[in-house]
Amino acid sequence: FKTGARVSVVMSPFAAAMSDQDMKDVAAYYAYLPRVPSNNLDTGRPAPAVVVTGAPMRNIPPCGSCHGDIDNKAGSPWLGGQSAVYIKAQLEAFASGARRNDISEQMRNIARQMTAEEIDQVAHYYEVQP
Repeated sequence: FKTGARVSVVMSPFAAAMSDQDMKDVAAYYAYLPRVPSNNLDTGRPAPAVVVTGAPMRNIPPCGSCHGDIDNKAGSPWLGGQSAVYIKAQLEAFASGARRNDISEQMRNIARQMTAEEIDQVAHYYEVQP
């Protein structure tokens, strides 16, 4: 938010006034907090194909290879338990180019190839995971 790679009318003004130490302190505080349990947990819900296998013919790798369920890559957020509304909004922002903090444009390239139905499926699947 501070560099402008991500823009938010709420967060950008806060980040602009924060020092590096302020940001580290806020990050440490949030890392310390326990995760809020979801009311919607459903670990038995089958994973959508795009999470497990992706869509290779459309250059979509499996979501789970970076964001949980199959593996978790350094620098990739774990999506389990995130709000479906938030995940959907972020995927749509990547697809439109409004969000551009993915250095190699990997998420923009992936999200552009996803259908609206796949975005919905991914968002709702990850929301109900622990």
